[in-house]
Formats: sequence, C-alpha cells, structure tokens
Amino acid sequence: MPWESKPHALSIGRAPHLRRLERLVAGLRAGRGGAVAVTGEPGAGKSALLARLVSHAPGTTAAAGSAPPPRVLATSGVADEATLPYAALGDLVRPLLAGLPTLPPPQARALGAALALRDAPAGGPDAYAICMATLTLLTTAARARPLLVVVDDADLIDEPSAAALLFAARRVREHPVALVLAAREPIPGVPDLPLRTDETVLEGLTRRESEVVRAVAGGLSNPQAATALRLSRKTVETHLTSAYRKLGVSSRTQLVRYVVDLSPIRQPREFPEAARRPASQAGDRRETGDLS
Repeated sequence: MPWESKPHALSIGRAPHLRRLERLVAGLRAGRGGAVAVTGEPGAGKSALLARLVSHAPGTTAAAGSAPPPRVLATSGVADEATLPYAALGDLVRPLLAGLPTLPPPQARALGAALALRDAPAGGPDAYAICMATLTLLTTAARARPLLVVVDDADLIDEPSAAALLFAARRVREHPVALVLAAREPIPGVPDLPLRTDETVLEGLTRRESEVVRAVAGGLSNPQAATALRLSRKTVETHLTSAYRKLGVSSRTQLVRYVVDLSPIRQPREFPEAARRPASQAGDRRETGDLS
C-alpha cells in the first residue's frame, strides 16, 4: 500500500546507518545507483530510518538554482495484500505510468497487463518481460530526475512485485536509481544493513564510554548526551576524552567516521566513497566540551 513518511525519532546509534544510506543517495548526483536492505527485528528502527532518509537525505530538498532533488517513490507491504499479484508494484510505479507507452512493446504489454491496464494474454503476462519493464521504467524516468525508491516491510509485499523490484535492484548500479528496502531478514543479492537491537560495547572501551561515543556520533551535543544517558555533563566529557585517547581520534568528525566504519554492511562498493560530504559540512568540532 502507499507509504506515508511520518516523523520518527532516530534512535541513538542509528546515525552511522543513516549516513551509509545518505552516501548511497548522494551518489545519484554522479549517476551512480545501488540498493540496500535495511534489516532487523520489529522495533529495531527500520521505519524510522527510512523516514529520516526521505526527509533528510542529501539532495532530497532542493536549494535555489541547484539540481532537482531525487524523486521519491515509496510503498509498504501489508499482509492483507500479499496475495494480490503486483499490488505493491502498481502502488510504487503509478507516478511513472505516463512513460509506459515509451517502453519496448513486449514490456509495455506485459506490465500493462500485470497492472490491469490492458487485457492479459492467454496464460498470463510474461514474468521476465514484467521484470524488464520495471527496470526500464525506473531507469528511463531517472534520466530526467534521479529516483529514490523506498519499500518498507518489503517481506510483506506480494511475491511477483518482490521479484520485479529485486530484479531491478540488482541492475541499477550504473543508473541514478537507489532502492532502499526494509525487511526482517537479509535479501539475497542485495547488500545488507542490519540494525541490531542490542548495541554492543565498542572494542577497547567500557560500556559507559561506548554509550557516550554512540550518542555523540549520533549527533548529540555533550549536554544532550548527558540528558539522554542521565549523566552529568562533566561525566560525559570525561568519558569522551578517554574514548578519544583509546580510539586514537582527535575530533568529532573522526569519531563519527570511526563508528560509521564499524557498520557491518556488505559490498561497500555500493556506497561510493567519492560521495562523502566534505569534513567542513560534517561539523568538525575538535573540542570534547563543544556545546554546539
């Protein structure tokens, strides 16, 4: 069913995951695409992460005179519709259907029949032609404006829609199309970004130091981290100073990069390093007691 991006509070420790996704979206500007599956148990924060990505990802809002932001296509799986073939695909690509006549005729006929826009041939529509039509429709639309495709609860969408979307997800690397799927389990052939509900202690740090580091790396100032962790500001500064020394970093930016690099995402080539934002944009604050 159509997915509505509602405001969610991003959990402490999810900022590194968000930055991984932001780098994928930032690569669209250079014509690079890709896909990632955000996975985790219910309550891990998958929907919150997708909502924050849609509202805050690089380029999803346009400045005056800048290139247009990516177009967002979104849908969500729902158990009651899991037996309706192509229901999720129809919701997702509906804004692009004006381009259906421009597809190669076999693809246009197959996709049109799958979405109940024309009579289906005897034996039903060709599954491969529908997969190809989905890929062609997305990549063709992306020539005019990059696409960010978001599917929440992807494990609940109907199987034919899932097959078509995953077919496209594995083939968009050279096109300005990014697909972000949220599911409970990893999806074969799609890089995995797991969200753990039990944040582990960082190697070499105490549990409390790890909590402070994750809070600060998640974008909290020292006073905000103190409030979130129910510590005094002085205690936060002490743990942060100790963590800087143990991890061999000297700034918040270096600390964020350290935590980001710990994120266990497979196939990092999907997230172009060239798309990283300059340190000057990341807020390189070098004092552990910085209040901003």
